[in-house]
Amino acid sequence: MKNEMTVHIFNRDYRLMTDESKEYTDRLAAELNRKMADLLSSKATLSVQDAAALICLECYDELTKARKNIENIRTQIKTYVDEANAARQEAEEAKNDAMEFAERAVQLEKELKLRKSFEPKNEKISASDIISRDISDALENKSPYGYGKK
Repeated sequence: MKNEMTVHIFNRDYRLMTDESKEYTDRLAAELNRKMADLLSSKATLSVQDAAALICLECYDELTKARKNIENIRTQIKTYVDEANAARQEAEEAKNDAMEFAERAVQLEKELKLRKSFEPKNEKISASDIISRDISDALENKSPYGYGKK
């Protein structure tokens, strides 16, 4: 909502229409009056118009730098968000891999248990021995479970 108000800037009144509050606009005018008074007292040869132009240039410089900083911050935030998304994707893939490895480990444990069930009870045999024997049997075209060609 537009507010109509009058501000007093360096001995002149200005009628304004603004979305800002009267208090905020008065604080801005007071700061501008202070800057103008400081500049005019430090450089007696300046006119009010020259002081206003220099202050406007300073304010525009601050505005331009602030906009550049905002753009840099936006770029950094976008980079951080992109990196976070990539890390989230990598974490999800690692989680899926871990689940697949866990499922494979369960399958291998079941297979090992099944293979051990075919071994004589008093014979101690390692998984390495079972695999070696299965490879040998396969090379000789034998079944690892005692059936098929021998």
